[in-house]
Amino acid sequence: MLRKLFKYEVKSISRVFIPMWILTPVVALLLSASIRSMSLWTENFLSSTFMVAGSGILLMIMSLLFFGIIVGLFVMTILFIIQRFWNGLLKDEGYLMFTLPVKTWQLVVSKAITATFVSCIGIIVGIFSCMILAVFSTSEIIESLAYVWKYAFRDILKIGPEFWFYLLLSLLLLVAGIVGSIYHVYVAMAVGQLWQDHKVLGSCLSFVGISIIVSILTNIVEYIVYGFGVFEWSYVAGNAINTWYLLFTLLIQIIQIMIYHVITERLLATRLNLE
Repeated sequence: MLRKLFKYEVKSISRVFIPMWILTPVVALLLSASIRSMSLWTENFLSSTFMVAGSGILLMIMSLLFFGIIVGLFVMTILFIIQRFWNGLLKDEGYLMFTLPVKTWQLVVSKAITATFVSCIGIIVGIFSCMILAVFSTSEIIESLAYVWKYAFRDILKIGPEFWFYLLLSLLLLVAGIVGSIYHVYVAMAVGQLWQDHKVLGSCLSFVGISIIVSILTNIVEYIVYGFGVFEWSYVAGNAINTWYLLFTLLIQIIQIMIYHVITERLLATRLNLE
């Protein structure tokens, strides 16, 4: 049933996000072409002021368009995370969702998985678009990247499995951070819906309050752990990397996610206040 809920959520976002995911790298490619043409016109046609000015205007337009799409994708992702949970579980649509033969935790998890999926794809699309912009803008960047790739890849092969282990841990930390941020929003809205007449205000205040509490508790835990001297920095390939610190940070993130999920699920299951 969880799979069906996820498919339903994905279908609901496909019409909005898929065009944005396709359009972003396309605009990045057009912007890189504009930068390249501007450079060529400036170098080879200095006397043609009209052509240089035209290329400059096109470059400005494409730059604004690319910046607007990146910002729009970021804002749309945040609004999606909030709207799908708020409208899907806390407003009129919630009456339908909670009549389905599924458990409350499945509804929450399906929303969280979809939000994580959208966030990760958005990050990948943004990074890929910036890479396109960098690679195709000037030939010097291509040559520099080829040089870096050649020698960096050689060093990575020397490090061996240790590098891939740290890379995997870093990716897990990134995903856990995304999931934790999503659940942070969810638990704030779940607490905010307990307010009868000011649910939005309650959600905002809950978000700030939870942030303060989590920050204080995390600092206390880290202070205690460091006080016992658990972590000692080691150096691998010239970078300070501590396996235990990465694992500890990942564990903290997982514990936060679990606590957020339990609070959200319990509030929706026992104290739900639909509009």
